[in-house]
Amino acid sequence: MTRKTLIRTALVVTFVGLSLGGWLASRADAQQQAESIPVPSGQMVSFLQFISEREGALVRFRFLTPQIGAGFEYADVRGDFQALCDEQVMPVLGEYGLTPTQIVLSMSAKDIPFGEDQPQVLQFFEIFRPENDLCIWEEF
Repeated sequence: MTRKTLIRTALVVTFVGLSLGGWLASRADAQQQAESIPVPSGQMVSFLQFISEREGALVRFRFLTPQIGAGFEYADVRGDFQALCDEQVMPVLGEYGLTPTQIVLSMSAKDIPFGEDQPQVLQFFEIFRPENDLCIWEEF
């Protein structure tokens, strides 16, 4: 299974709210973590979660990046955000006909629940807007 297929599969499951059951979900998680999404920095990256808010105007893609803070700092991974958005997120949005006005990408050193603040867990965030099948970085 390719990395893009893993993201698309997870997106479909999250998007339509289906549960695949404990065994299948744990198998997918294991496969997902075994396969790292290629990024310019070379860090390990795996897809965690897709969240749609404000009736689809805002979408979030969460990624697990266990090496941030332990060998990879923000300056090392900044370009990974652009690559993930252009090469992973935009094709998925196009495939499913999603047209957000804002895309939020996050990298987390550990898989923590969305919205939960754990100060000991390093997280990085970037915001983009989609334009002509590309992600345009928006400084916040």
